[in-house]
Amino acid sequence: MYKFSVIGFPVYHSKSPKIFKYIFNTLQINGSYKAIEINSFSDLKDFVEKFKKENFLGCNITMPYKEKINTFIDIQDSISKITQSTNCIKISNNKICGYNNDYYGFKKLIELKNIKIENSSNIILGSGGSARTIILYLINNNVKNISILSRNKEAALNIIKYYKHINDKIKIMLYNQRSDYNDYNLINCTPIGLKKNIDKNILLQVQHVPFNNIIDINYIYKKDFYNLSYNQIITGELMFIFQAMKSLDIWFESNISNKLDYVEIKKLLC
Repeated sequence: MYKFSVIGFPVYHSKSPKIFKYIFNTLQINGSYKAIEINSFSDLKDFVEKFKKENFLGCNITMPYKEKINTFIDIQDSISKITQSTNCIKISNNKICGYNNDYYGFKKLIELKNIKIENSSNIILGSGGSARTIILYLINNNVKNISILSRNKEAALNIIKYYKHINDKIKIMLYNQRSDYNDYNLINCTPIGLKKNIDKNILLQVQHVPFNNIIDINYIYKKDFYNLSYNQIITGELMFIFQAMKSLDIWFESNISNKLDYVEIKKLLC
């Protein structure tokens, strides 16, 4: 039996075991997929050793370990290397290989929801691995400007400095509450909407902004953005589904996910 897992904290909410059970049944794959809660960096190190010794075929990584997992990775794909954010690993020739499938998942979300990204203006909530991934996608798709709103100002400034080296033509800056933000998208890359007891005061800083789209990359939506002004709210189910399908292709080194219907998978998340 092939062994797979998803690790993170918290991870009790994850629908990954449910959708991969459906995928394995649909494709007649003899596989198991478990959610494993990792409480510390020490736990992460222990899991990596277990991952190698017990012959796991693959693993997905979620918050807050998308960056920390890179300590143990031998080979990274191009997006993982640029963003230093990894959400999928596998063993190949006794080496741990890391991949960033969130980029692909977000790309599919944008395409299937027909969201106009080119020449758009965007406020990013957060400054972790997911934020760096989304910002790279925005830069690669020629947005007009990007403002970052984060509790961790130092991390946000590091992102700005880093990405200006990649593309100095796109305006990327810290969010300024006193500035005028008309016709902006808000993209949530934080655990708001995911964790029960997280501080949501950061949303007070954008409550006056008339957003075009609010895109919450989380797929477990807690209505935390309802008090804001917007044309539409888009949640991250499609991003979640397509990053999972991409993981499947990586683990089995094929385009096996082409046999799946994402619409049927989405029904499992309702």
